[in-house]
Amino acid sequence: MVTGSVAATAPRAADRTPTGGLYPWLVVAILFVGYCFSAIDARVLTLMVGPIQRDLGLGDFEMGLLQGFAFSIMYSISALPIGRFVDRTKRRSVLIMWGVIFWSLMTASCGFAGSFVALFIARIGVGAGEATLSPTAYSLISDYFDRARRALPISFYAIGYPIGGGLALLIGGYLLGMFTRAGGLHIPGIGQFAPWQAVFLCVAAPGVLIAALMLLIREPERRDVTAELSREATLRDAGSYLWKRKLVFGSLIGSLGLIALLAIGTSLWFPTFLIRTYGMTPAQVGASYGTVMLVCGTIGTLCGGWLSVRLMRSGRSDANMRIVLVSTVLKGLPLILAPLMPNMTLSLVLMGIGTLIGQASQGVMLAALQDVTPNQLRGQVTAIALLIVNLLGMGLGAAVIAAITEFGFGDQSALRYSIAITGAVTLPLILAMLAIALPDYRREVERLSA
Repeated sequence: MVTGSVAATAPRAADRTPTGGLYPWLVVAILFVGYCFSAIDARVLTLMVGPIQRDLGLGDFEMGLLQGFAFSIMYSISALPIGRFVDRTKRRSVLIMWGVIFWSLMTASCGFAGSFVALFIARIGVGAGEATLSPTAYSLISDYFDRARRALPISFYAIGYPIGGGLALLIGGYLLGMFTRAGGLHIPGIGQFAPWQAVFLCVAAPGVLIAALMLLIREPERRDVTAELSREATLRDAGSYLWKRKLVFGSLIGSLGLIALLAIGTSLWFPTFLIRTYGMTPAQVGASYGTVMLVCGTIGTLCGGWLSVRLMRSGRSDANMRIVLVSTVLKGLPLILAPLMPNMTLSLVLMGIGTLIGQASQGVMLAALQDVTPNQLRGQVTAIALLIVNLLGMGLGAAVIAAITEFGFGDQSALRYSIAITGAVTLPLILAMLAIALPDYRREVERLSA
């Protein structure tokens, strides 16, 4: 009965898209470009904290809400229905196309905002649009590549965010400096925009082209379909399947959320820390820290994916989890010490080392989650994971660091200690969850592969 239901939803032989050759990598490249621009639209705000605070009269906690919570709240609400739609639809690329259009319009709306409430609402819209991308992207990539090859393309897609985050600083810093020197931006018939508002308008503009690219993606045949679930599995069926494996899924998703809390919270506040502590200008931060994120994040993520493929070929079925565990141990000290350094050079060097090592687990961790998830649930499980990532990472990461600074120390110059404390508390928790999950993860990979 179940097998028939699954078979009925599979594409006919004539409709199947090849999963060999260069085309799957073209799909990954298109998704990577989309991820880059989603990061630019989400992260460009980090470089404009000072100007926005001056113009709108906001404190650190309000900026923390704008950087994290406003973005993540609708992302989180949208994640589950979007994930369920991804698992059922036959045109996943169309969903991404509409998502790109919507988040680009909302980014442009940030440029029209003249109050905290207006900017908060616009950031909510950006989060809602971007919620369509990653659940769909991971589902597509997992259907184009088998488990032994999957970590590298997922890692390639995953570097879109650090690259986009670096470009957000580089491009944002350049645009902010240019519009500041020009006294803002005047658009005839529309009005005058402050420099930070003009930056939002500029980074939103490429959205139409990115949306059009998504239509080049053809729908692949779905692989790794388990007979335990039908394609029309209900939410109750999905919940029952996950509950039986709560240790492995709970540990994977929980540790992913804590990794996000540390990584996103640190990266969102690190530019402001550099400005406050070492007297750097936004343009200098954009050039230096943006380059660190771009280079170290890219190399680290690709190395993690490459290492996973090598270990998989040598027979290590738990390669992805082992890489995450080791990288978490090694990145801890440099990430904690980076904000405590006496000068910006040492601080950036240690942050570069921590980013290089830490990003090795970025794509690999998400590949590990795909490896233990049957096709019928990949969109929903990825959505749950990204929901937790955004609640803990985008929602709490920025706000926790801001709260420690504002309510704990009561001193903006203590931001460096808030960043270090966050790392010292979260890293041991991450290690514990990964170590607990490893044996069950290994068994679940072998069961699903069989």
